[in-house]
Amino acid sequence: MLRENEIIPIEIFAMQFRLGLVRAATAGLAFWNATFSFPPNDEWPPISEDEFIRRCSPGVDRERALRVRRIIAEQLDIDYDRIYPEQRFVEDLGCD
Repeated sequence: MLRENEIIPIEIFAMQFRLGLVRAATAGLAFWNATFSFPPNDEWPPISEDEFIRRCSPGVDRERALRVRRIIAEQLDIDYDRIYPEQRFVEDLGCD
């Protein structure tokens, strides 16, 4: 008969299996990030904030545009200098 807090072998197996899945997923994400970085560095070279604003639509609020650029860079883990106003989320930044 099992005690209240005793772990049976199948529960140990299940915990090890879940831990293995987490490790595999982490390794897969690290490989994906290293292999398929978005945006590709050669296609989107770094640009300054002034160049970014020049590429925006006329009359755009500078502070708001740069804030959006910063948020996109942080959320997608992309270099801030490689975010362009003309980039598309799926095709150019790999968001899907």
